[in-house]
Amino acid sequence: MKKIKNIFKILSAQALTVLVILLVIALVGQTYTFLNPSYENIDVIPDRQLGWKFKPNSIFTYTGVHWYKNEFKTQIKTNSLGFRDKERNFFKKKDLINVAVIGDSFVVAREVPFDKTPSQLLERYLNESNPGGLSVRKKYEVLNFGITGFGIQQSLLTNRIYVKDFAPKYVFLFIFEDTFWRAVSISHAITSTMNQNQKLNIRPTFDMLADNLQELIQILNFKEFHQYLVELEKNKLDLGKNFHFSEEEYLEFILKQRSLVTRGKIAQISEKLKSMELRSYGPYDFNKFVTLQNQVVNSKFDGRRTRVREQKLFILGFWSKLLSDFQILKKSFRPELIMQNEMEKLLSIYSPEKGSQDLFSGSVNFPNFEKTLFINLKTIEVMRNDVESYGGNLVIVDAISNRIQKGRLPANLLSRVLEYYCIENKIGYIPLYEDLNIENSNDNKTSWAFDGHFNELGTQIFAESMYRWLQSKGVGASLNN
Repeated sequence: MKKIKNIFKILSAQALTVLVILLVIALVGQTYTFLNPSYENIDVIPDRQLGWKFKPNSIFTYTGVHWYKNEFKTQIKTNSLGFRDKERNFFKKKDLINVAVIGDSFVVAREVPFDKTPSQLLERYLNESNPGGLSVRKKYEVLNFGITGFGIQQSLLTNRIYVKDFAPKYVFLFIFEDTFWRAVSISHAITSTMNQNQKLNIRPTFDMLADNLQELIQILNFKEFHQYLVELEKNKLDLGKNFHFSEEEYLEFILKQRSLVTRGKIAQISEKLKSMELRSYGPYDFNKFVTLQNQVVNSKFDGRRTRVREQKLFILGFWSKLLSDFQILKKSFRPELIMQNEMEKLLSIYSPEKGSQDLFSGSVNFPNFEKTLFINLKTIEVMRNDVESYGGNLVIVDAISNRIQKGRLPANLLSRVLEYYCIENKIGYIPLYEDLNIENSNDNKTSWAFDGHFNELGTQIFAESMYRWLQSKGVGASLNN
C-alpha cells in the first residue's frame, strides 16, 4: 500500500510539474502575443481591368496571416500607381535604364523590408557595379510591378496598362506553380476572407478554342502521365489508402516523363500557338466585389482598412504546432507517408472525373493540366510581343520546381516545357528553382516556415539570379558577396 502511495505521489508531482510548465508557457506566450499583435489589412482595391490592385499611396503594417506576429513585421508603402515601390517618373533620361519585375506576392515581397525586396536588391547590384570611370555613367531603376495573387494573364495586363509607359529594357516575369493555375481561377482569397460565402468571379481569365487545344495535347502526348493516374486510382480501390510506390520508382517515372518533353515537340506547339487566338473574360463580379469590400470596411473595420487581429489562446496554437511538428518528424522516419501524401495529391488534382472515359478531361476544380499549360504559353507569347514592341526583352524567372504545392511530377514537367518554350521563342529564361533547391539542400532556408514566402535569403537569391542573367548579357560587373 505504501509503495502505491509513493508511486501516486511521484505521478502527482510529475503531473503538477507538467501543469506548471504549461501554465508558464501559456502566460509567457499570451504576453508575447499581446505585445506583438498581428494586423489584418484590406490592402487591395477592386480594379475593373486587373481584377484588383494595391491601394495607391497607402501605408500599413504587414505581419502575414497568423493571428500574432510570429515571423516578420514590415511596413508596406505603395506609390501613386499602387505598387510597392518608390515614386517613379515616366520621363525617360538618356543615362537611365529601366528594368521591371512583374509577378505576384513573391515580387511584392511584403515579408521583408523594402530594401530587401528582389527589385530593390537588383537595383542596388546594378548601380554599385556600374563603372564610375565612364564619361556617362548609366543609372538603373528596377521597378516593382508585383501584385499579390496575380497570374500570368494579369501580369500581361499590368504590362499593357502600367509597365509599357516606362519602356523598360528588361522585363522579368516571376512564375511558380500556382501562377499557372490562376489562368483558370476566377476568384481570389480576399473575397473569401472577407466573407466565407463570397467567392466572387473577380479575376480576368483567358481561354482558347477547345479544338485547338486538343490538337496540342496530342503533340505533347502526356498520355502516360494520365494513365499513371488511372492506375493510381485502381491501386487505391484495390488496396485501400496505401500506395505501393517507392521514392526511387517515382523519381524514375518523373525522369522518364521529363524526357518526353523534347525541343522538337515544343517547337511544333510554339508554331501552332502563333496562329491561335487568346480570348479574355471577366471579371464578371466586379460590382459585387466593390459592394462587398465597402460593406466590410464600413462594418468590421470601422471605416478603416486595417485592424489588429483578435487575440486567441496561445496554448492552443502551441499545442497544434507541437502536433504538426510531430507529424513532420513522423514522416522523416516513415518516408512512405510522404509518398502517400504525394500520390493523394496527384489524384485529387489531376485525375479525370469519375466515370469519364476521356483521360484528358480534367476535373471540376482543376481543368486539364495540358490545356491550362497551353493557355499560359500563349499568354507568354503575347506578352513577349508586347514587351518587344517598346524595345524590351522578356525574361522568365522559373521557381516552379521549388515552390511545389501540387505534386513534384507536374512541377517538373512544367519547368521543362517552360525552359524549352523560352529557348524556341527567344525569351530569356532563369531556372531560379535550381539555386533555391541548392540552398535548401544545404539546410539554408529560403522561405518562412509558416508563411511560405521568401525570407531575406530567398529574395537575395531571386535578385542575384536576375543579376547573373544580366551579367551574361554584358550588363553589370561581378557581385562582391
